[in-house]
Amino acid sequence: MRDTLRSKEYFDTFILEEEEDGVKMFEDCIAKGEIEEERIDYIKDEILRIKMGIIIAKYSRGDSVEEIKQEFEDMLDSFCESWDGEVYEDNLIFASIAYLLGIDNVKLKKIREKLMKSETYDYLIDFVLVGSDTTLDKSKVSFPRPYKKLLRSIECADKDALEKYLRGWYKGCQDSSWYDTHKIEDDNLYYGYWCFEAGAIVKRLGFDDENLKNEQYYPYDMVHFS
Repeated sequence: MRDTLRSKEYFDTFILEEEEDGVKMFEDCIAKGEIEEERIDYIKDEILRIKMGIIIAKYSRGDSVEEIKQEFEDMLDSFCESWDGEVYEDNLIFASIAYLLGIDNVKLKKIREKLMKSETYDYLIDFVLVGSDTTLDKSKVSFPRPYKKLLRSIECADKDALEKYLRGWYKGCQDSSWYDTHKIEDDNLYYGYWCFEAGAIVKRLGFDDENLKNEQYYPYDMVHFS
C-alpha cells in the first residue's frame, strides 16, 4: 500500500466497480449501438477518465509500477483519439504520469501532439513532456498563480520552491472535483491524492528527493521507476 487514507480492501472494491460498472458497461453499450451517435465521443472520453482513476487507484493500492505502465500504454491509442483536453489539471496529470512511467519518445510525441490541441496547453505541460527542449515561451502559462512555486522551481532550479509547492498542493486544490473525496463514506469516489507534476519536475531537474520519500502526496516510487 502507498496510500494511507484508505485500506487495500477499499481500493480492491473501487477498482472492481470502476472496471465493471464504468469501463465495461460503457464499452458494451458502444459495442451494442446503445449510445446515440452524438454522445459517443463524450462517452469515450469518460471511459478514459475512469481508466485514469483506476490507474491512480492501483498506484495508491501499491501495484507494480511496471504493470501500471502497461495499463497506461494500453489506453494511449484511445487517448489520442478521444481525449477532449478541456480540463487543464487533467492534461497536466496525464503528461506527468506519461513522463514518470518512462513512456518512449515516440509515444510522448503523440501525447504532446494531442495535448497541444487544447486551448490551455502551455509551457509547464510542455516542459513536463520534453524538458529543456521545449520551444514554448516561459510566459505562456495558462494558470500562473496556482503553479507559481512550481514554475519558479523550473526557472531557477529551486528545490525549496518545489517543496513548498508540494506541501501546499492539497490545500491549493480545493476547487478540484476530487478534493476531500476520502471523506465521503456512502460512495466510492476516492482514488488517491498524488502530486504527479511535482514528481515530474523533480525527475526533469534531477533534484535529490530522498527527503521527500515519505511526503504524503509525493509519488516517490514512480519518480524512481525508470
